[in-house]
Amino acid sequence: MSIRTILYKQEFYLILISVFLVSFLSYYSVISDGCEGGMDSYNHYIISKYTWKYPKLILDQWGKPLYNLIASPFANMGFVGVKIFNILLWVASAWIAWLTAIKINLKYAWVAFILVILPQVSFQNTISGLTEYLNEFLLITFIYFIAIKKWNIAAAIAGLLPFARSEGFVIMAATAFYLFFIVKQYKSIIWFLAGSLFFSIIGFLVYNDFLWIFTQNPYILAQAKGMNLCGSGSIFSYVNQSRFIFSLLGTVLIIAGSIISLVNTFKNYKNKYDVFEDDFIFWLCCGIFFLYFSVHSIIWWKGIMGSCGYTRVMIVITPLAALIGNYGLSKISEIFKNYNKIILIVIIILTFISTIHLIQFSRRNLPYGISDEQKEFVKVAKWLKTQEISNSQVFFLYPYLNIIADIDPYNKKQFEFLWSFDFDYSPIGSIVIWDGHFGPNESKIPLEKLANNDDFVLLKSFKPEKPFNTLNNYPFEIHIFKRVKM
Repeated sequence: MSIRTILYKQEFYLILISVFLVSFLSYYSVISDGCEGGMDSYNHYIISKYTWKYPKLILDQWGKPLYNLIASPFANMGFVGVKIFNILLWVASAWIAWLTAIKINLKYAWVAFILVILPQVSFQNTISGLTEYLNEFLLITFIYFIAIKKWNIAAAIAGLLPFARSEGFVIMAATAFYLFFIVKQYKSIIWFLAGSLFFSIIGFLVYNDFLWIFTQNPYILAQAKGMNLCGSGSIFSYVNQSRFIFSLLGTVLIIAGSIISLVNTFKNYKNKYDVFEDDFIFWLCCGIFFLYFSVHSIIWWKGIMGSCGYTRVMIVITPLAALIGNYGLSKISEIFKNYNKIILIVIIILTFISTIHLIQFSRRNLPYGISDEQKEFVKVAKWLKTQEISNSQVFFLYPYLNIIADIDPYNKKQFEFLWSFDFDYSPIGSIVIWDGHFGPNESKIPLEKLANNDDFVLLKSFKPEKPFNTLNNYPFEIHIFKRVKM
């Protein structure tokens, strides 16, 4: 194959982009002291890391069983390992989106690849321990198998999605409608339910609870307890941020693709045509995309199910946005054949604008540093090393402390989560590390309940030189108490 032939192949340029992105983000993963995703990133990393020591953690639903298992080899390389794991998943998702576009005969399939990597939200969260990228990868993989009509494999992967993220149940609902009512693949129901059945049986053997998927789901439990840590927001919150979530180019093409697929699908229905490509985009891609988008918009608007309105949750459906957008562009180019050069120029301009946004973001934010909260916990870790705590039960909840103080949080002989602290039964000598973020919120322990209790003495306080407030407007401070009597 000649050099000229290679230079005319889109795969060559996609490989160059991939190598650059993996190298660029891996470098910043190594030199960044911090990450995106806040304490969630550290929590997922810690759970996955300790699955090898405590196998029961594989079923932990905060970390998510599939993530806990698949990410564990990377987690045991250190926190950098899970960051690189997410980068690889992200780029792989772009490739599978591109391949899917080719399989359903879309023009300009390279646009599907671009629309996965172009959004700022997707780009900035790669350096993290978040679970969204595994779910994104699994989702576009199952979509690919639908595109090549490998129904059973697709159904099996779709059935596993709830074990990568809880929203997988939402995706399963839209998928079930497509499989059973649109393409009428009734036999695939066995494979569709296989993942849930498998994990239900495993959960029954471990917890003696066949419905543990629901009874131990942290979001369902939070809702049942009426917990609303983050408040609520506008129902149009995600719509208003769509240019960051899906990129400017992506947002324009999603609108176009959605409208065209709607028109084409019902035109085909009226004329009794059976066009797989149109049904695939409208009923499956748009069906999952808009159901997922709407559910997250509603739960943030209502302030339910532990939602905090994070834009990162939309990373999961970015490949669907890419396929919908690519479909829209492909159909527009067919309708306006005489204006294809103009259309491509517009696409290139919008891509350039979105790329500039990423460059500006990188200059402002990379490498990631640690937050002001984390800086205070660095001081706590240094102080702990000067103390003899081996004979004390230590209660705390801030995940970052586990990493910098090299603490095994699942060694229950010495460490416990702060939310499990019991004022009536905790032993004398217990140490409580209370912080303004997790203390009054997740743990429901006001500072006054410790400070005004004669059973405790204050060992040490850490207050930032420049005061600031944390979640729900609590001043961020760290106070360490010791129980001296009951």
